[in-house]
Amino acid sequence: MNVFIADILAKNPKIKRWCKVEITDAHKLEAVYLAKYKWNKEEEARIAKEKAEADAAAAAEGEG
Repeated sequence: MNVFIADILAKNPKIKRWCKVEITDAHKLEAVYLAKYKWNKEEEARIAKEKAEADAAAAAEGEG
């Protein structure tokens, strides 16, 4: 439930209650950490994709 609330808070940080659960500072902190975790995963994927594209371009340049 905490991860679900953190995901909702990342999208709408102004809410005070969700499904009869009062939003506390702990929930807000979890939302920050979840958002940072998701951003780090996206960055790792982006960097890996750029590296693969650069390697492919270098291989194509070497052939022709």
